[in-house]
This record gives sequence, C-alpha cells and structure tokens, in this order.
Amino acid sequence: MNKRVSIIMGIYNCEKTLDDAIRSIEKQTYKNWELVMCDDGSTDHTLEIANQYVKRDERIKLLKNNSNLGLPGTLNKCLQFCNGDYIMRHDGDDIMIESRIERQVTYMDHHNCAACGSGVYLFDDNGVWGIRQPELKPGKHVMILDTPFIHPTVMMKREKLIEVGGYSDNYITKQRLEDYDLWLKFYEKGCSLHNIQEPLIYYREDQNSYKRKSRKFRITETKARLDACRRLNIPYLKRLLAFKPLIIMFIPKASLRKYHVWRAKKGYFNVNIKTQEGIFEKGNG
Repeated sequence: MNKRVSIIMGIYNCEKTLDDAIRSIEKQTYKNWELVMCDDGSTDHTLEIANQYVKRDERIKLLKNNSNLGLPGTLNKCLQFCNGDYIMRHDGDDIMIESRIERQVTYMDHHNCAACGSGVYLFDDNGVWGIRQPELKPGKHVMILDTPFIHPTVMMKREKLIEVGGYSDNYITKQRLEDYDLWLKFYEKGCSLHNIQEPLIYYREDQNSYKRKSRKFRITETKARLDACRRLNIPYLKRLLAFKPLIIMFIPKASLRKYHVWRAKKGYFNVNIKTQEGIFEKGNG
C-alpha cells in the first residue's frame, strides 16, 4: 500500500548541510512523501536555501517561526501541516540512504508497532567513523539507561503520535530531551516500538560530541530518567541505574571519549559500508 509519508524537519542555521539532507530525500526510491520544514529563527542562509527547494518541488512545504521556539514547538508546528499516514523525522544535517523510506514503510505495514527506527552510520567531516544500532524491540526498561530510538531515524503512525499529544513543550524537553519524553508517552500507552537492524541514515556526530553535554544537562537528564521510572513503575532497585548521568560527570573526559569512540566502532569494521555519491569513507578514527 502506497501510504503517504510526512517528513518533519526543524531547521536552524544549517546552511552548510541542508542541501545534502534535502537531496537525500528527493532521491528516495519511495516517492509518496511530503517534506514539512520549519525554520526556527536562522541567522544564516538556511531559509533562502530551503526556499529554493520549495519553488521546484511541490511536495516540500516551508514554515517560519516568528521567534525561536526550540525543537519541540517547531516539530509540533510542522505536524499541523502534515497529511501523511506515517510521520517521519529527519534533521537538516543528516542524510538518508536511498531506500530508507521504502524500508520503513514496508516494515511498518507488516509489523504491529507504533513506531520504527533504525541504526545509523556516524559521520563527521572526515567521513564515516562508527555505527550505532538500537535493539530490535526495546522494552520500557531501556528508559532507565538509554532511549529506544535515535530520534531522526524514527517513523511513527500518525494516529499514535496524535494520541500521545505530539511533543511536550516544556523546560525539560527544551533541554534536548524532547524525544526521550515522547518515547515515555508511547510506553505509557502500551505501544510496541521496533528498530530495523541496520543503519538507514548517516547521522552527523563528531567523536567529541559527549563534550556538549553540560553538567546542567546531566542533572536534567537524571531528573527525567527518575520521572520515567516512576511513571513506568520501574522497580525501585533498578531505579538506582537512572543516576548514571550524575556518575558520568565524575569520569575523566579522556576516558569518556575512548569509551564513546570504542562503542561506536564496535563491529563497524566488519560491516560493508554503503556509500552515497562517493562522499563517505571509513574514518581514520
């Protein structure tokens, strides 16, 4: 069944990467899609670049916030203009493999799940350097230490996303936890969440990305995980693991970097990396 897919994308100061992100959508083997972008107050040429695509492809819509709303509010605004049966996330600095939409629509059509994600190829300016792969059917206990999805890989049933109220827009979710909160609401509704067991996007992340998580973020993350444990009725003893973000604050950054890179590269060199337009090669580490 050729269901319509609505791709929602909040864009902000991504003039250097937006072309690649949109072109990867236009090259999809699955053609029944629409792209709804919303500019969240960019100060570079992001808006002008997005406008060029709107003029040449009627499947692309562009919205603009009057002020910076943050990602939760921006994505909710995109949702108001979506017509698809499935809602797909994508970011302005990531790249889809050409069969991504087709693969996820096929999976969703044949499996009983509210949302479907996938693995990712991690890449930076030097090329692909690692892989991250969430488990096939993550249960609610994943929320203690991790998340069930890598946010920009997700495709969701429209009716399920509406049922949980879309993205929560509050102080916690504006601290880059909008996706964590959304998965929590899915679990509260008893939804089944799945991940295709291979990478379907190139996810832009440098090997020092862990440094962007400040002490303030670690504290907020801990609060969010403890709240999730309460709402999901996680046993009290297991809730102790939710303090992991606080413990990480006391680990030397050099050790964190080694673990971060090791985890991403684990199993990577045994994978046959698919390239797009010859621009991705194995990183030098």
